[in-house]
Amino acid sequence: MFLLFNRSGLAGPLYLLGIIASVWLCAPVLEPWLVYDRTAIAGGEIWRLLSGHLTHTNLHHLLLNSAGLALLWILHGMHYKIPRFFSAVALIGLGIGIGLYLISPDTDIYLGLSGVLHGLIIWGGMLDIRAGMRTGYLLVAGGWGKVVWEQWFGASGATAQMIDAAVAVDAHLLGAMFGTLLGIMSLIRAHRHAAAPFSLNTHSHEPGDGA
Repeated sequence: MFLLFNRSGLAGPLYLLGIIASVWLCAPVLEPWLVYDRTAIAGGEIWRLLSGHLTHTNLHHLLLNSAGLALLWILHGMHYKIPRFFSAVALIGLGIGIGLYLISPDTDIYLGLSGVLHGLIIWGGMLDIRAGMRTGYLLVAGGWGKVVWEQWFGASGATAQMIDAAVAVDAHLLGAMFGTLLGIMSLIRAHRHAAAPFSLNTHSHEPGDGA
């Protein structure tokens, strides 16, 4: 069963879903120690830069992000081997946390996985491009289009009302940036791996090597 989940890419998203659901269920105990809190981070509690993404304001917030996670699995499950998936989640999440701390001083408290989800959809789209799938270009363009729209016109008021909090559009921007960076790194690695056999084959047929 585990092998099937891992091959389908479902294991990583399921584990993450289990973690965020557990944190929400234990919110009175865990949330005070996990939520992104600028004052606490300044006091040395740096784990909050990452752990804040595991917390949610209410059930609607949790369900909204859970649905987004399920959609990403449907789109990009083929890329979601456990080490790769959690490495991407951790790097994007940490990048967002550090970015919010450095460039968004008005963000005192932050909860939610949405910034990471924005990074994952763009990263996954770029992995699709690497695999020769043209839909990857649409996903990357659509993801960035949403982020740019939010920066210019703000997020949906209905979403803010649903989650009972302001939508952290800067977190979405940072997530998109770090998802793009990871995607570019993946494309560069793929290009190098594709070029390596050609290079070896060229050297093996240099003049003087024999017939």
